[in-house]
Amino acid sequence: VYDTITMAPPPGPLRRRQLIAIFTVFLLAIYVNNLNQRLSTFVPKENDGVNVSSLSIHAGNDSSKGDHTAPQAKATLVHTDPHFIGGFRNQHMRFVAFVNYAVSHNISQILLPSLRWGDAYTHMSTLHENLFDVKFWNVHAHSKGLPLLVRYDLSILEGVEKLSLEAPPCWNVTSGLYNGLDEKMLRDPNTNLRRIDTLGLIGSPDHGEMFSHCKGILPDAPDSEMNMINNTTTRKYTHLIPFGGGTGAGHLWNQYNQMQSARKSSFDTIKRGNQTVEIYPEHVSVEKAIFQLLQPSQVLRDAMEASLIGSFEKARRNSTIHPLNSSNNDIEVTKGDAYPRLLALHPRVEQEMLRHRCARFMENNLTRVFDRLSTYPAFQANDATGIQFSFDAIFVAISRYQIEKPPGENIRPPLLDIIKENAQTLEQARNNGLFNHSRAGGIPMFESGKGTAENVRFLSVRSFGYDVNSTNFKTADELGVAELVASIINFFTAVKADIFVGVRGSSYSTDVFSVRYYMQQNLKENSRNSSLSGNYLLGPDGIEEVVGSPRPHSCGK
Repeated sequence: VYDTITMAPPPGPLRRRQLIAIFTVFLLAIYVNNLNQRLSTFVPKENDGVNVSSLSIHAGNDSSKGDHTAPQAKATLVHTDPHFIGGFRNQHMRFVAFVNYAVSHNISQILLPSLRWGDAYTHMSTLHENLFDVKFWNVHAHSKGLPLLVRYDLSILEGVEKLSLEAPPCWNVTSGLYNGLDEKMLRDPNTNLRRIDTLGLIGSPDHGEMFSHCKGILPDAPDSEMNMINNTTTRKYTHLIPFGGGTGAGHLWNQYNQMQSARKSSFDTIKRGNQTVEIYPEHVSVEKAIFQLLQPSQVLRDAMEASLIGSFEKARRNSTIHPLNSSNNDIEVTKGDAYPRLLALHPRVEQEMLRHRCARFMENNLTRVFDRLSTYPAFQANDATGIQFSFDAIFVAISRYQIEKPPGENIRPPLLDIIKENAQTLEQARNNGLFNHSRAGGIPMFESGKGTAENVRFLSVRSFGYDVNSTNFKTADELGVAELVASIINFFTAVKADIFVGVRGSSYSTDVFSVRYYMQQNLKENSRNSSLSGNYLLGPDGIEEVVGSPRPHSCGK
């Protein structure tokens, strides 16, 4: 402490007391540092099968104070698999089941670094916080009855009762897996995760029996506030509760289907004009809350907005496409402006889907799909301004590669003819727009997807334990997750559109319907055209409006 005017040292007695205090603090800092080192690092024996370099664990730092991901010393659910499996929406179903497991067992925290999402084509994966807005989730989680997503802190979530001995932590911050599991094998893109029960491997004799206390005891079991192993010298404990695993479709998939059983078994019918409409029960409260809180990360929101703006401006520069379906041809779309009215379409006419058992519910010819859009009465608006349709542009959620790739040698007519025609139709719509029967140019049609996703750059993070000044970025393409990111961008673009047209038999379309329903995107008062509800189902027999909570995903009757 110095005099604020002269900057001179304080008088002698006060200075001596301050030096003593400073020396005391210095000794205390040395003690705490040694204590943290003992807690944060475990060096195993050579023959215990653990990767020594991956066991260095940071116990936390002051910069994390006030962090919305800070954990508490209580039961925390951990996803044991290397990543969720399946396509984006199938992974989402497993995520819903995982969160529901936490809620049903009174677990109020989920370990954020255990949540990873996989690319169905490359089998690579990336962290949850790269893709989704964790802060938005955590701010609203309590009010929705959902658990918080928390970072890993060894000093809070794991430990030993007697500090004279050291015990291995259950969680490995380097591998993002439980200790004792074979990271090289589980992270290998060629490994079929459907054949491996990771939950059953934790603490098993062949995979690190020293981690047997990591198997987990649910907090609602008798006398089990924490998972522990006692002996005469020490007590190892962890607040981490593992869940996931299972072979085949896995535990999470089976539990999700159980959650949907009530919705699949009953529905009501109402008359709307000449049409009989099926009204299904709403989703369970956990799934409804997730539909509302799982939002794309800021970097993906920025990519979506840039893609929309770029696509509209490209349409303006293309003289063969009507710049916007508006009487004001001088309109300029910039960031922050209200977007032109958007119809999002998920036709699901990719080659692999044409032979799927769900294809019988879908219109597999893309030319007929576009024709149905152009003639559906609710989408037409022939008013004094001369605007033909109730939307200005069409966004198509589609895999360009799956449409345009060469057909397999075993594909024969008439399926071969449909594949070729679909590729030609998509290319023509991309270049010339749609519905240009009596116009100087068609309505702009664009795809966001892969082209946008490849250039998305993620900061290399480890569940918020990272240097905010880091310049270490990797693109989604470099991480091998471009298709996954494309699916997420497409999905949320469809969610935000004024009108969405999807198909039955697709989990992707079903979930867009659901998210829009629970976010009230399909209410007439929220649409710029009060005659639209926003959700429509397209099939071989035409287009119909989706009323109420959408039909559960199924390829059955």
